Amino acid sequence: MPYYIDKTTSTFADELLAAGFIRLLEQLLDQQGQAPDIMQIDHGHYYEIQTGATLDLERVKTTTTPFPLAPIIRTLKNAKSLPDLPEHRAYVIDYDQERDQRGAFLTAFKGLEKTAKKAYIIGDDANFPFDLMPPPPHEHWDIFRLLNPAALIGYNSLMTQWLEIGDAGKTGAICCLLCELFSQTPNDLAACVEESWKPLAKATNWKTDTSASQFFNPPQGKGINKPLPNGVGLSNLSSFWLLEWLKMIGFYQIAFTRTLQGVNDRKTYVPVVGRADWTTRQKVQTIFEKRMRFAETAVLSDILTIIRYTTALVERVATAQRNTASEQEQAFLALLGEMPRPADFIRGFHTVFYKDLGNAVTTMNIAFLNLPGWIEIRQPEDIATFQAILAEHENIVRQFAENKGEELTLLTYYRDFIVADNLDPFFEFTTAYSSWLISQGDKSRFPPRKFTTHNLRRLLVSNQSNLSEILDAPGFVNIAYAIRQSTVTAQYRKTQGDRRYDIRYGLGRDLVRQSQYPDEFLASLSDFLHKYNAENAQVMETRPAPYRRSVQTSDIQDIVQLIDKHGSDLIAKLLVAYGYARESRTPLEIEEEETTDETTTSEFQ
Repeated sequence: MPYYIDKTTSTFADELLAAGFIRLLEQLLDQQGQAPDIMQIDHGHYYEIQTGATLDLERVKTTTTPFPLAPIIRTLKNAKSLPDLPEHRAYVIDYDQERDQRGAFLTAFKGLEKTAKKAYIIGDDANFPFDLMPPPPHEHWDIFRLLNPAALIGYNSLMTQWLEIGDAGKTGAICCLLCELFSQTPNDLAACVEESWKPLAKATNWKTDTSASQFFNPPQGKGINKPLPNGVGLSNLSSFWLLEWLKMIGFYQIAFTRTLQGVNDRKTYVPVVGRADWTTRQKVQTIFEKRMRFAETAVLSDILTIIRYTTALVERVATAQRNTASEQEQAFLALLGEMPRPADFIRGFHTVFYKDLGNAVTTMNIAFLNLPGWIEIRQPEDIATFQAILAEHENIVRQFAENKGEELTLLTYYRDFIVADNLDPFFEFTTAYSSWLISQGDKSRFPPRKFTTHNLRRLLVSNQSNLSEILDAPGFVNIAYAIRQSTVTAQYRKTQGDRRYDIRYGLGRDLVRQSQYPDEFLASLSDFLHKYNAENAQVMETRPAPYRRSVQTSDIQDIVQLIDKHGSDLIAKLLVAYGYARESRTPLEIEEEETTDETTTSEFQ
């Protein structure tokens, strides 16, 4: 029997509601001895949830034993007001104890050698010495920190009411109520409350409505945000308590929340389903969260969320394509079709930025981040290619610090690209990056990281297949080579004591600046190539080999033809992107990747 969750807010509140109900279904199916095989499918204005096995609602009605799906949070301040609870982590979490446990782990972590730290940072738990360390932080510590103190009272009251329903033997009745509510679309919430809930709650003090917390309902702040505001009062907005309870349950299942580096502001990310099975989602979420253990700055946090979640999904595809794949993994592969795209499985992320105001927190920004649509796995070798591209891009963006204006601009350009499947901001990034590469080349202990031409070509062609005509043209390849030799390669040679060729500072920006007018661009490019060939001839007369190869007349003719067909602006930006990329890894760059400590740009918070 399918179930349906209406999308009523177009924010992550809808995703949390669906995830919470799926978690409830998973529990009920497990109690009936059924292996949960739950699928969630996006139908535009609602989600369809398929359970595979049939849930016997008559058996559900007889369920009387309470079962917790999220713990009550105990603190020093509220300990006396909480009901008597079993001392089990499923029922109650001691906030202060979890905070102290986390502190002890971090203190011990600081004393570890670099290899062990890196293993923990990248989620390589198999090579981390957990047996020599204090217990690690609770997997949901960041959720506990989110709730305490701002939303703790409301959260605990709903978790307590759920347990009270269980103690009264009404668990099965409430579960059936929810199954009935979501058995059709549109969901008839008013009838559910009046005809099903209120008769059950009539003889008790169970509340019907509760305040809708902004942590689970980002657009719902105070009274002026009502759908039909009739005043500017600051009263909270209300919602049916079972819906809010399900959102809280769902938050534990799919949400990722973290305070930002250096501040008390916070970002929350919730994935949006296209067509996904629940088991794979949980596995991907686990891999993703292991790689997001450190606080990041705001823009970098958005970028790394997309890159690392996509990487985790690609890894699951790789696992499913092995000969030893389980039935569930094979079903996941069949779900994605012949050419799997991570963006079909998960569309992207709803993200909310919460500003810390000292004694309160407020919602400041609501946005959506798409997963890259250009990642499409057509054949097995594509997996390694896209993994290499994503790893390369992560290494590049991690070089930047948001407290530096130029680097913040670079991060913003890159974020606009990775979340929107649009090459225009990517070309803005590569053009600005060309100047940054040269400016940093003489300063850094290690040379700044660069794109590789192989991975860059695959990225560009995956976004826009007709670009292969440009990228494969001999003239384009040779002129991009000339740009590379006059910029990043010349600078690398300088660090090795070879100063035979001059470094052309600002070449990339100059070419793109002139590209709005084809004649001016060709004049600027021809001037550079003339000087490039002249310098080659001079070096050949005075220095021993090896030499750079010169540009031929046929190369310029190729570029002229490409400009006539595709425009000078696109050709200029592609030349700069390719010209400042590297063709092969140098020994120094290999050493850089092996010795750079990633903790320098991330921190626990």
